[in-house]
Amino acid sequence: MLDYLFVGAHPDDEFCVSGLLIKAKQERKRTGVIIFTKGEAGGYASPEVRVAEMQRSASIMGLDYLRILDFVDSNVMFCEETVSTLIDLFIETKPKVIITIHPDDYHPDHKAVSNIVDKAVFVAGLKKDGDHTVWEPNKVMYASLDPRSNSVRPMVILDISEVTDLKMKAVRCHKSQNIAKYVELNDRFNGMLGNVEFGEGFYLRKPLQMNLVSNFIT
Repeated sequence: MLDYLFVGAHPDDEFCVSGLLIKAKQERKRTGVIIFTKGEAGGYASPEVRVAEMQRSASIMGLDYLRILDFVDSNVMFCEETVSTLIDLFIETKPKVIITIHPDDYHPDHKAVSNIVDKAVFVAGLKKDGDHTVWEPNKVMYASLDPRSNSVRPMVILDISEVTDLKMKAVRCHKSQNIAKYVELNDRFNGMLGNVEFGEGFYLRKPLQMNLVSNFIT
């Protein structure tokens, strides 16, 4: 059983949650990442290179689970096959919290993955006859890979200042994508929104439930 699971479209999409996954591991939580494609359509590197980069990044983050699927880059479809595949992986890993890409992101694959996650979570939670295992997470959260295509500010800012050096080490594993500077600037922007040095931003579709009033000040 995983505590936190990120679902993305391409190797390096996990940069938006790397700080969260690293902090979770420091708190002895179990973490995982599912990626739908090998990132072959970008033209900057072969699928083998992209997979190797993702594996190195996963090692630095200390992931307990990594699955890179074989769907076609730039042609990820919201369909029965992708939803069914993800349902099986959700039931296998039973994550308590799922994080995926915000549906207003710029890339069609990102939009598709966001929709696939929503449908898979819904269907996996339906009570059916037969051997189907009913499962649903405690929470689903969303992260934006490109705030230029999503004008809505994050609802939650996670302070990752203490782990930003380790996060950037994981991000730099994706050498073929040259995203380190962008990620740093994005984390500084989110940090500014949260009045911290570096932050990761998250969105919720359902209200955040708290048991203690003190949660407001922690």
